Amino acid sequence: MFAGTGPYYMVTTAQQDWLLYKSREEFIAGTNMVAVSAALSGFTIVDDVQMNNHHHMIGYGSVGTVESFVEILREKGRRLQLALGNRSLKDWNIRIDETADLRQFRNQVGYVDRNAFVARRDSTPTGYPWGSAYLFFNGNLWMQQEGKPWGELSIARRRDVCRSHDVCLPERYRVLDRMILRSSFVDYERTESLFNSANQYFSMLTRHGEADIEIARLLGEGIQLPNEEVFQIVGGWFPGQKISTMSMEEKFVAARKMKKQLGCTNKQIVQILQLAPNMVDQLFPHPR
Repeated sequence: MFAGTGPYYMVTTAQQDWLLYKSREEFIAGTNMVAVSAALSGFTIVDDVQMNNHHHMIGYGSVGTVESFVEILREKGRRLQLALGNRSLKDWNIRIDETADLRQFRNQVGYVDRNAFVARRDSTPTGYPWGSAYLFFNGNLWMQQEGKPWGELSIARRRDVCRSHDVCLPERYRVLDRMILRSSFVDYERTESLFNSANQYFSMLTRHGEADIEIARLLGEGIQLPNEEVFQIVGGWFPGQKISTMSMEEKFVAARKMKKQLGCTNKQIVQILQLAPNMVDQLFPHPR
C-alpha cells in the first residue's frame, strides 16, 4: 500500500525565537506562500501545519522536486518576512527527511497534526485553522464554502494572493478571503488512504505521545506532552500499580525516565509523581 505511492518527505523549517506570523492576515500570507511553492515546484503536500514560528509539511515527489520546493519556500519566506517588517530569514534552515515506511508516515502525520494541539491549549487538532487536520475523514467538507476557482480571479486579485506577478497556479486551487484553501492544495485523500480507518487516524492524534518525542528528537525540536498523556505513559511503565502507591525509589526511576525520554519539566514531574518540588529540583537542577 505504501510502496510505489511516494517517495514521501517531511519538510521542517527551523523554529525561530521570534514570530513569523502575528495576525490572521500574516498567517494567510504564510499559507499562500506554502501553496504557491508547492505549485511551482511540483511537490504535492499531503499534510501540513503552520505554527507562528515554524512549519511542518509532508508531501511526495522526486528528490529534485522536494529540493526545488524547499528552495522556492526559502526565497519566498525571506521576501515575505522582509515585506512584513520582520527579522531576516536569509539563513532560514529547512530540513528534509525522507519517510522510511508506512509506520513512520503515520507517526509523522500524527506529530504534524498534534503540533498545535500540544502547543496551544485553545485549539484541537481538527479545530486549528492553519493546518490540514480538519480535512481528514471530514464528511462535512462538501457542505463548506469552497471559495472561488483560481481561473475566475482577476489578474490583480491573483497577484495580491501570490504577492507576485507570477500567478500561474493550478486550476484546482480555490481562494476564499484571500487565502488559497488547503482543501485545494493538500492531497488529503492520499493521506486518508494510508490509514486503515478514521478511527486509526484519530487514535494517532490522541494516544501517540512517545512517537511525538521520537520525531521531535530527530528534528531537534522541543515538545511538552499534556499531563494526561504523561500520566498514561508513566502508568504503562508500572502496570497494575497506582502512581500514588509507588515507592520513592520507583518514583525516582519514573522521574528520570520522564525527564530523559519524555522531556518533562520539573513542574510536570512534581505534579504527576506527587514529589516535593525541592526534591525534583535537586534531581534536575535548573540551569543557571
